[in-house]
Amino acid sequence: MKQIIPLILILLLCGGAFAQTTEDYAVELTATIQTAPAKISLKWKRLSDTTIYTIYKKNKSALAWGAVIATLSTTDSTYTDAGVIVDSAYEYQVVADHHSGVTAWIAKGYIYAAVKNPAIHNRGALVLMIDSTFTDSCRADIHQLMKDLSGDGWQILRHDVARTLPDTAVKALITADYSTTPNVKALLILGHVAVPYSGDQNPDGHPDHLGAWPADAYYAYLSDTWTDVSVNDISAGYTANQNTPGDGKWDQVGWASRSELQVSRIDFYDMPAFSATEVQLMRSYLAKDHRYKMDSLNIRHRGLISDNFGAMSGEAFATSGWRNFAPLMGIDSFSELPFIPSLNTESFQWAYGCGPGWFTSAGGIGTTTDFTTNNVNGIFTMLFGSYFGDWNVQNNFLRAPLCANVPALTCCWAGRPNWYFHHMALGENIGYSAWQSQNNDGNLYGPANIYGIHQWVHIALMGDLSLRTDYIKPVANIIITHTVNHGANITWSPSPDAAVIGYYVYRSDSEYDYYTKLSSLLTTTTFSDTVGYNGLKYYQVRPVKLQSTPSGNYYNLGVGVGDSATVSFPPTYVPQETQDLTFSVFPNPAGNYINVGVNSATSASATISIISITGAAYYVAAKQLHAGQNNYTLQVSDLSSGMYFVKINSREKVVVAKWLKL
Repeated sequence: MKQIIPLILILLLCGGAFAQTTEDYAVELTATIQTAPAKISLKWKRLSDTTIYTIYKKNKSALAWGAVIATLSTTDSTYTDAGVIVDSAYEYQVVADHHSGVTAWIAKGYIYAAVKNPAIHNRGALVLMIDSTFTDSCRADIHQLMKDLSGDGWQILRHDVARTLPDTAVKALITADYSTTPNVKALLILGHVAVPYSGDQNPDGHPDHLGAWPADAYYAYLSDTWTDVSVNDISAGYTANQNTPGDGKWDQVGWASRSELQVSRIDFYDMPAFSATEVQLMRSYLAKDHRYKMDSLNIRHRGLISDNFGAMSGEAFATSGWRNFAPLMGIDSFSELPFIPSLNTESFQWAYGCGPGWFTSAGGIGTTTDFTTNNVNGIFTMLFGSYFGDWNVQNNFLRAPLCANVPALTCCWAGRPNWYFHHMALGENIGYSAWQSQNNDGNLYGPANIYGIHQWVHIALMGDLSLRTDYIKPVANIIITHTVNHGANITWSPSPDAAVIGYYVYRSDSEYDYYTKLSSLLTTTTFSDTVGYNGLKYYQVRPVKLQSTPSGNYYNLGVGVGDSATVSFPPTYVPQETQDLTFSVFPNPAGNYINVGVNSATSASATISIISITGAAYYVAAKQLHAGQNNYTLQVSDLSSGMYFVKINSREKVVVAKWLKL
């Protein structure tokens, strides 16, 4: 499939002017909240020449907005929604229709708002694909990364692969993990693991750049068939972009389906402009990544925008800054400033910059060389301009902010298409926003791009996809004491964050596997674990606080700190099988229901119970077993995610099986 961007768009990327400003194309939304009765009040910066504001609302997972919930006049700048409940979040779209003379245009804004949105205890499984170049050279740094990922609710599936391993073999590992492990959500690539190329497109509009572009999306779309049989285009001026049948570069430009995985890459290959080696750059990046997650950087929650294109006949690239920054940081917490000089001397959590580009530069922003002598005192960056969205080239400008002596932690090519980060205001990780932006068809969040450049394979995130906007200083000095048949007692020193309201304790049988939440919210710094199977156990403790943002508030969990011990529990349960009574539980893990199959040697009465790992009973039912196989279906959709036991009592015997609720 060939996607050629017209010449007029090339001219636009070389500069231009339009009557409107970029800001005119963004509705800048914030929210204030009330708990009793629950209300969410939206507020926006009133736009000139607006004729009407239209408001929509949906649940986070919904893929369409549905009916209009309110229509407001040009003088309005607030809307209060009383149809909300505490502990739930809602997504809003505000559309402003403009008309000035003969010119009409639309501005849109998005916000994900809540009153006390619940904490995210488990984020799913993450495939960590490591370039074996770093296995030994960055061993301690990678171990710390894995501890931080695990402490933030990720189950980790690690692979160390040679950078020469073909992308097909890399994808086979990912697909196998996805098929055998429940709830795989993300892929984090560490190093120069094989870079897939795909398509016949030029999203920057340049004829000499038409062809295959780097496409980590290949690793994210697992159920779609990728082909290398139809594209035959050698017109590109750069060999890497030329694409012919059977050359190992894929045909696909994009997909109408939604990808299965979040994906991002931390890759410092072929950046000789920086004096540091590839290993040194990796270690520098991972060190800042860890400090940020420990809330040790004192980053100011503010943003900057450096827009060197302007409105561009409505493409308005910098709306990825204007539209996102208000719900993330507040309406008065960002402004237009020079990109590199400002980040070098001051602290900004977010930064957006765009200008006419080359592989190693963007007009009005700077060059890769500029990043060799300037720090990036920020976390999340967005850049846009010609050529450098094709990021697998020497001294690439998109990857350069992550290579600075004080590096940024993420960067993306935001403009074709636009990106949407508003979910991060309530604790989502940036990989989720990248996934939403990659899958956006232009109807869910608009405009993705007015020329139809959306859902294309070039959309990519550089940096650690697990990063969030808000972190808490962790606990310290975890001590696990244990005696035979008495379980474990866990104590810790409190988080230095004065706003912390309590702690949660978690346990796993493996250091980087799924962690089960053991406790309710604790206001003390000790917990006793007395229920479980004997053996080596890994524990984590996470602080929590009610985090206020310009989008409401949510329960924010700090990164867990942990330790391990071999634990012997009180002999509460007997083995799962006896000679004349056996049973099974499936599916396991389960979402909405479980099937319990009981094989009994004789007819007998029985009691089936579902018990939490802390001993609380959630389901108890009397059953009459007949000799042979007995099958029961139990609804479990109302149970919280976590580990549970199914227990059967019959004829003075007890059998138990463990199962996981998704």
